[in-house]
Parts: sequence; C-alpha cells; structure tokens
Amino acid sequence: MSAYSQQSANVRKTWILIFVFISLVSGVFYLFGVVNRSPGLAILGLLISLGQVGISYFFGANMALAANGAMELPEDKGFQLHDMVGNLAKIANIPKPKIYISPDPSANAFACGRDPDHASVCFNQGILDLLDKNELEGVVAHELSHIKNRDILVMTMTMALSAVISFIADWGWRVMFWNRGGKDDDRNGSPIILVLYVITITLAPILATVISLAVSRSREYLADATAVTLTRYPAGLKNALLKLYNNPIPTDHYATSMNHFFIAPPKKSFGEKMSGLFSTHPPLADRVAALEKIDGSAV
Repeated sequence: MSAYSQQSANVRKTWILIFVFISLVSGVFYLFGVVNRSPGLAILGLLISLGQVGISYFFGANMALAANGAMELPEDKGFQLHDMVGNLAKIANIPKPKIYISPDPSANAFACGRDPDHASVCFNQGILDLLDKNELEGVVAHELSHIKNRDILVMTMTMALSAVISFIADWGWRVMFWNRGGKDDDRNGSPIILVLYVITITLAPILATVISLAVSRSREYLADATAVTLTRYPAGLKNALLKLYNNPIPTDHYATSMNHFFIAPPKKSFGEKMSGLFSTHPPLADRVAALEKIDGSAV
C-alpha cells in the first residue's frame, strides 16, 4: 500500500472507529435505560460518546504523553536529537514534531497527534541509552513515517476510545449487579433486554481489543518501509528492532489500550506464534525479513 493509500485508509478507519464507538456507548446506555426504565439515559450516552470523541481528537495525544510521564525536550537541550528529528522531518516533507522524553527505563518510542501539524514523538530514556546513532535514526524515521502516513490520528483515537469503552463496560457490570441487589426487581424489565445488555457489556472490551489489533499490524510494515526511504540505511532500523524486541526491561505499567502506539511490543508476548495472533505488532522475524528484502534494492 502506498503512503497516499494508507492516509486515505486511516481517515476511513477513524470514521469507522468513531461510528462504532458512538453506537456502542449509546447502545449500552440505551439498554441500561430500558432495563431500569430510564429512557433518557440513551440521550446521555449519545452526549457522552460525542463529547469523548471531541476530547480524544483534540486531547488524545496529551493523554498518551501524560500516561507515559513524558516531558517536552526544550530546543536548547538535546541538540543531536533535535537535529536528527528536524533533518528527517525535512526529508519526509512534514513539519518537525514536538519531542518528548519519558524517564521510563524500558526501550521504546511512539508518535501521537491528530495530523502532521499537531504531532509529537516520545522517546523513553531507555531507548536513548540502548541504541547507537544509526539505530536511533531508524527509530526516528519509523515514528516520522507514522506521522507522514497519518497513522497517528487513528492510533490516538483508538487509544483514547478503547480505554473509554473498557471503562463503560466495567461500569455497566457494577451498576447492573448493584441494581439487582435492590428490592425493586420490577425495574429490571424484559429478560431479553437484560440478556442483550449483558452481552453488550461483555463484548465491549473485547471489541476494543479487536479494534486495536485491526489498526496496528499492517501500518508497522509500511512505517518500516517508509523509514528506510528516509534514512537510506535499512540496517539501522533492523538492528534497532532486534535490540528493542529483545530488550531486557519490558514495559509493564501501560494500559493495554496503549500497546499499539509503540515501535516494539511493550508487553511480553507468549511466543512468536501467539504474538502473531494476538499482538498489536508483527513478529520480529517478519519485520526483519521485510527489511532484509529492501536491503540493496530500494536504497
């Protein structure tokens, strides 16, 4: 898929994600309202979902950076990193994104934002300590590729909305059990509606995970390939991935909804086969093999 095709696909994915989110949240509130004979809750659910879409669009990147404990790197510090990001941004023909540093000792990085004009790149301190200049350049190019390909919008929206879906599902379970413990069993309404409500709040977090998987894997291959066109040095990114996937300090404190953000899987996988099925990232061997095919041909 070309960069232009990917950009168009990401816009479509974002609209689909927004539609699914609004429908799911409104549906949960509607069913809860029917079960408890409070139809006005459907309107509340619609308003909450619309409001969260707006918050996610404008402030989703800030949420991701705050969750990572990141601080913006001033222009008068980290000259080498600023120069590296600035030079590669010029080659990619995008504005230079803001640079953030997280004190996290695990080696990882991610890009976020709603478009190239409102983008940020965050580097964990661990990745700055682990990689050499050529490897770090490959990582920077990979993250700028996500910005250039407009992956960051769907990535940022997925993170924020998936977290809300999981929260609402958890809230739905708590409220249902609290209500069923009450004395007025009449308010529970039709058993069919109650069953639909249980099914909906059960499937909601699963759907949030599926959405994260759906938007993640193919974009990593394209970002790797696009990064090589920026650096003209496939070995840099390939060696960086080898180090990152085998990083001895895993990132364990992030919410699952943030997994798809990072250049390497932040959670320990259950092996290559299981990782290929359930991870938000392609297996290391597949990414390295794809980069080795580029070696000597596209450069």
